[in-house]
Amino acid sequence: MEYKEGIFANYRLLIIIGILAVASIAVALYFTFLSPIKCDSYTCFQTNMAQCNKATYINEDPEASWRYTIIGEQGNDCVIDVVLLQAKRGDLELDNLRGESMTCRYPVGIVTYPDSDIGVCTGKLKEELQGIIIKKLYSYILDNLGSLNDTLRSAI
Repeated sequence: MEYKEGIFANYRLLIIIGILAVASIAVALYFTFLSPIKCDSYTCFQTNMAQCNKATYINEDPEASWRYTIIGEQGNDCVIDVVLLQAKRGDLELDNLRGESMTCRYPVGIVTYPDSDIGVCTGKLKEELQGIIIKKLYSYILDNLGSLNDTLRSAI
C-alpha cells in the first residue's frame, strides 16, 4: 500500500506542476499579445494609433492630464478610450470631471490627439465638456452683446 500512496503523491505533484506551467504560459501570452504597449512619447502613440495597435499614453497637457488607451479596431474605426486624469489649471469645472471617460472613433490611419475632436466621441466626459463649452460661449455672448450690437449697427 505504501508504494501506491507514493505514486499518487507523484501524480498530485505532476498535476500541480502542470497547472502552474499552463498558468505561466497564459500570463506570458497575455503580456506578449493582449496587453497594451505603454508609450512614453507621443511619437510612440502616433505610430500605434496609425496601425490601431493596443497602446496607452498619458498626455501631460499644460491644462490637464489625459490617458489615451487604444482599444482596437471595430469595423473601419480605431476605438480609443480617453480619461481625464487631472485638471492642472484653467477652468475649475474641468476638475470636477476627473476620472470621467469618453470613447472616440477615428478611421484607421488617422493620427491625432483623441480629445482634439470630441465630435467623434461618446460618453459622459464628452457630454460634460460640451456643457462647459456651451456655458463659456453663452457667457462670452452676454459679456460682448453691447459691442456686437454696435458692430452690427455700424455695418448697416
